[in-house]
Amino acid sequence: MVVFMGVTGVGARRPTTGAERMRIAIACVTVFTAILLTVPAPPAAAATRVPGIDVSMWQGDVDWAAVASTSTRFAIMRATRGHDYVDPRYAEYLAEASANGLVVGAYHRAKASLAAGDPRAEANHFVDVAQIDAGDVLPVLDIEEHGGLTVPQLTKWVRTWLARVFTRTGVRAMIYASPYFWRTYLGDTTWFADNGYPLWIAHWGVPSPTVPAENWGGRGWTFWQWTSTGSVSGISTNVDRDRFNGSNLLRGKIASLTVTPAAGGVITGARIACGGGALTCRRLANPDTVLTLAATPDPGASFRRWKGACAGAGSSPTCDVTALGTKTVSAVFTYPVQVQMQGSGAGTVSSAPAGVDCGTTCTASFPVGSTVDLTAAADSASAFVGWSGGCAGGNPGCQVTVSQPIEVVATFHSVVSVEQDGVGTAFGWGRVVAPDAFGGSYRWERRAGASATYAFSGGTVTLFTVSGPGMGRGRISIDGTTVDTFDGYARTVATGVRHRFTQLGAGPHSLTVDVLGTKRSAATGTRVAVDALRWGGQTRLNPPAAQAAWASVSNAAASGGSYVIGDAREAFARLRFQGTGVSLRTRRGPAMGRAEVWVDGALARIVDLYAPAPTFATVRLADGLVDGSHTVRIVVLGTHRGASSGNGVAVDRWIVI
Repeated sequence: MVVFMGVTGVGARRPTTGAERMRIAIACVTVFTAILLTVPAPPAAAATRVPGIDVSMWQGDVDWAAVASTSTRFAIMRATRGHDYVDPRYAEYLAEASANGLVVGAYHRAKASLAAGDPRAEANHFVDVAQIDAGDVLPVLDIEEHGGLTVPQLTKWVRTWLARVFTRTGVRAMIYASPYFWRTYLGDTTWFADNGYPLWIAHWGVPSPTVPAENWGGRGWTFWQWTSTGSVSGISTNVDRDRFNGSNLLRGKIASLTVTPAAGGVITGARIACGGGALTCRRLANPDTVLTLAATPDPGASFRRWKGACAGAGSSPTCDVTALGTKTVSAVFTYPVQVQMQGSGAGTVSSAPAGVDCGTTCTASFPVGSTVDLTAAADSASAFVGWSGGCAGGNPGCQVTVSQPIEVVATFHSVVSVEQDGVGTAFGWGRVVAPDAFGGSYRWERRAGASATYAFSGGTVTLFTVSGPGMGRGRISIDGTTVDTFDGYARTVATGVRHRFTQLGAGPHSLTVDVLGTKRSAATGTRVAVDALRWGGQTRLNPPAAQAAWASVSNAAASGGSYVIGDAREAFARLRFQGTGVSLRTRRGPAMGRAEVWVDGALARIVDLYAPAPTFATVRLADGLVDGSHTVRIVVLGTHRGASSGNGVAVDRWIVI
């Protein structure tokens, strides 16, 4: 096929004037015989070139599904001409070709003139109409008319148009021209090739095209329009046929780079400023363009690493991305979490995710937006008092959300461990209100090993107990010697059951009642009760024990190898201590109940010791007290939650801060 100078054009450039029609008709007559005898063969090396077409309104109705069923993979369409013309078929072609899976592209037919602002106006018109985006064929400037401009004037016009498109899109458009036109009207300049503008060469009927501008600066052509009289299924007219110079059209399409905003810093680069309120996070680019990005952390933050297409750059604050197809980049910025430890005690604070391990590593950085769990653990001679700063409360676990530099203070105090029967401890049995009792109520316990000791003086003493269906067996000792074993069972409840002992000798004595934890078969329980005590001619009603004990349970995990437990309502365990706070190491489990916590005579809280499985736990009873003498008392409520099977309250040891 012969290429006629001055009449070659994109989209089978259809004549728009009578003169043009006549000129082309004469040319067609001249070469008609040659056309009949010489049918153009497909270009050489076609197997390595992706086939496509270019179209304009002159192609009329197009069956794009049929076009897509052929080897055609792309379609470049005329969008605009001059500064105000829009191809009436552009929007239709664009939508239907895209819907049928073809890669689409847009070109602008230049109408160069010396009018002020003309190249910028034409470029703006093209960009507004074409709406090019990532994945499209590179945009095109079709330069076929010199408009009477000299070579320098036309060169400047083309440079201005291309610069405006680049400013608005970030993409260097392709230039469409024939070898003759480029050499004649643009002086065979290499400036455009040297500055990265690809070439779409129009050269028909030859095995390979002639490429101007010194083989386009040694880069060769990117697209080649090799015929204007092609035939493609779905198009009834002749159609321009094209080839992309390569087997992968990705390098002929607009690439995109998307930066995901990362809290804690800003990512910047050419046409990118993402983060810190700036949201220019996406840009278009020519394929194989190297884009340099920089990660800048906010004040107090640090840059940790890149993600996505920049992952290979690791912790370097800059990254080079080669634009090709669709690529995404993000960054990880961090803020420090710093832990300080205060107080007279010692312990550790660790984090999950790992990082903080304080005493040794007390500052670590974590990604912005992440959550960090901190756990405080006191050593054996200390107790964790509580958090301040970025955390609060006395729970040893704390969670922080990293949105700024965080400082956390963990306070540990030295502790004094007081065993269940240590100095300052006391226990009391439960109490039952009974109108028939001497004082309107009596004391009781039911577990083997519980005991109550009373001091008296004189040679005679009388102990009054209670009998009934739920009573079991007990033992009475005076001055450490067993003097009686009794069975409190009776069909009906009776108070004031007398146990009298004489000939004890003058002076002080002690009487101890031990719960044996056994009963006769008819009894419903093993309770042992103390109603009153009489000596020296005076009856002591509901007498307070000089010393009482709850039942002891052996357990290797307990502090001293055992703990004590009670479940009688109003039974109590008390500690007088010197310090600023106190905790209770207790037993939790499926048969445990509730207790009141009284601090210095005031109700502080109610604790529930139920747990699905048995375990030891430390319960904070009081903290933040004025350093001095205080009293804490645990009172059994005799109640439990629905899931529990008992009312037990246990004391393993006291921890005084």
